[in-house]
Amino acid sequence: MRFNRGKRYSYYSSYSNTRRSRIRWDRIGIIIGTIIVIVGVLVWFNFDRIQLLMKGYSFNQQNQILSLDNEAVDEILTHDKLEHISDWVKGSEKYTYYDEYERYITVHKNTKKNDAITIIDDIYDNYVPKLTTLNYTDDQLWKILNYASVKDIAHIVEKQYTYAQIEPFMKVKGFVFSDIDDYMKVYNEKKNYNYAVLITTYPFIVSSNDVDKSYTIQNVDDINILVKKGFYLPSSYEPKDLVKPNMPVAPDCENPSLRKEVASALEEMYKDAKKEGYNLVINSAYRSYKTQKKTYDDYFKKYDPVTAASLVAEPGSSEHQTGLSVDLTCQSVIDDKLNGIENSRFGYKPDYKWCVANSYKYGFILRFEEEKVDITGIGNEPWHFRYVGKEAAKEIFNNGWTLEEYCLYQGVIPTIKEKQ
Repeated sequence: MRFNRGKRYSYYSSYSNTRRSRIRWDRIGIIIGTIIVIVGVLVWFNFDRIQLLMKGYSFNQQNQILSLDNEAVDEILTHDKLEHISDWVKGSEKYTYYDEYERYITVHKNTKKNDAITIIDDIYDNYVPKLTTLNYTDDQLWKILNYASVKDIAHIVEKQYTYAQIEPFMKVKGFVFSDIDDYMKVYNEKKNYNYAVLITTYPFIVSSNDVDKSYTIQNVDDINILVKKGFYLPSSYEPKDLVKPNMPVAPDCENPSLRKEVASALEEMYKDAKKEGYNLVINSAYRSYKTQKKTYDDYFKKYDPVTAASLVAEPGSSEHQTGLSVDLTCQSVIDDKLNGIENSRFGYKPDYKWCVANSYKYGFILRFEEEKVDITGIGNEPWHFRYVGKEAAKEIFNNGWTLEEYCLYQGVIPTIKEKQ
């Protein structure tokens, strides 16, 4: 007998096939179609709400927005989520400005919501159309609004200043819109945007001008900081990297330390000078605020106020406190004094002339020259050299500038906080 091993019989197989063949696909199609229609209708009637939901608006915010007319809803939907939409809906019906309100308080974080509404309404209603005629783009307008008040915007419109005229000044640290007319005047003379802004905003950079405001320097470790009357170091400041240079120190010098970078540069200058037969000596270097105050008080006891002020810096305005300045002398001056020659001065020695001609190569500048006293505010100090780094020193030397002039022309200004 032969068996058909390839077949398998089942009592239920016939029954199962019959059941499958009885599925009513037409009915299923009707059900699915009905569901699709219902979902489509729900989406159609809630399409705006769904879009608002996808942008991240809460249910309450959705209700507030959907209570507005269709144009307002459509306008809001063209923007990213407006975090303060509830404030804008309650405070203003000018829905086309909602995005501008939001943008303004993002830039000016301390502005109250109602104030932002008032400011933007005023600017966009009264001045933006006129700025458009001056070819301002929306992006340019918002760059101005980072700084400008409504009054400033009104002034721009009144003066018909173009963005091309204003933009170079805005790039200078210390720019304020209220001084824009003065910037324009100074620029016409100096042809330098940095100079125009800084001498206007901080006129005391040139010491012949009065100090109308005083500031405390924040970036105290920057090697290019301008320290003088008006720009003060904190009384507590002391450089953390003070070291004693490996070179001769005058017998009566009590403070030969300098910042590490400065000490290394001075050591290099000393060695190269010595190779050419010059013998430089440190006469004074870092001085604390407390030490400077004592020196300052002593000068005012010894001289009249005008003379004393021209000979010694106010406490906090002395470069010696930075650890970047050094008073130099030379061995021949020390020898002269030991031999009873009292009038021996570093400024008359060949060593001094070598320093004047070569110190910039090591990052130093002669800081206080007699013919520049109106700028620096300090009388002739042929011994006082200030470290600013090789690049800045070379530029100052080549142009015959003071540090003040370098800062004015190059836009180098300390990070400052107004003293109260």
